[in-house]
Amino acid sequence: MSYGAQRQPQKPRRRKHTIILVQITKSPTTRTYYDFETVTQAMSGVCQIYEDKLKKTNPGRMDLEYNVQHLFDFVDQLGDMGALVFEESIGAYVPYARDWIKQRVLKHLKEMAGQRR
Repeated sequence: MSYGAQRQPQKPRRRKHTIILVQITKSPTTRTYYDFETVTQAMSGVCQIYEDKLKKTNPGRMDLEYNVQHLFDFVDQLGDMGALVFEESIGAYVPYARDWIKQRVLKHLKEMAGQRR
């Protein structure tokens, strides 16, 4: 018999297909998109986009470091960035703006840091 509080079983997380829309500069010709199976993968993808930019601008460096503010500055300087997340309950994609992406990236990075402990 257990006297402690019972934990409710967690509902399995649904995979929410996510599309990240990016416009690198103000020019519409720089628009592209990235396709991910989940929001979590999409947030890793946003980090990867920044890391790829760092590698491109620092070709001789093997060890590149950055902090969250650097990543957010990169996201802010893009021509545009948004996300479309599929919501099964309504059968449609829901749009999210750049600030939502930054909040979710921060949450993702905190979760990643917690797993490394």
